[in-house]
Amino acid sequence: MPKVCQLGKYTIFFWSRENGEPIHVHVCEGVPHAEATKIWMNGMVRLAHNKSQIPGKDLNIIMRWLAANRQMIEAKWDKHFGDK
Repeated sequence: MPKVCQLGKYTIFFWSRENGEPIHVHVCEGVPHAEATKIWMNGMVRLAHNKSQIPGKDLNIIMRWLAANRQMIEAKWDKHFGDK
């Protein structure tokens, strides 16, 4: 599970072997785990689910950061999954 970055107390990461899905990230507080919040990055940045129960205020900050850094995230996805 490659780490994309650390944003405050939240870890933003890819879950390996998910390259059959559109670009997305997982987010959780602390150590990455299977029940982390999932955010789609294809087209608009949008919430798939919030299983790790990130508070709305923090989630809004994270999603704005993801939108502002979409190109960097897409490049890391392509490098990790070998799409380009």
